Amino acid sequence: MFVDWLFEACYLRSFLGLSRIPHFTTLQKFTGRINNALLEKIISSFIVISGTKHIIAGIDSPGFRMTSASQYNTDRTGYRRKYVKLSIEADVL
Repeated sequence: MFVDWLFEACYLRSFLGLSRIPHFTTLQKFTGRINNALLEKIISSFIVISGTKHIIAGIDSPGFRMTSASQYNTDRTGYRRKYVKLSIEADVL
C-alpha cells in the first residue's frame, strides 16, 4: 500500500529525487534488514531536513483475533487466544 501511496505523493517523490518508484519487495527487504535505531535516525533526519516544526498525528493500535471462534467456545475449550497487533499512525492535517 505504501508504494501505491508513493505513486500519488508527487511532492514526496520530487523531494526525495525519485525518478521511479521502487518495487514493493525492495521496500519489504529493506525493512526486514534495517536496524530500528537507524530507521529512527533516518525518519528524524527527514523531519529536520523538511523543516517540519510540528507534527500532528493520530495513532491507533487495535488487536484482531486470528480465529472466528466465539468467545464462549474459546473459554470452554481453553484455546489460547492469539491476536494480530496493528499499529497505525496518520497525519491528521
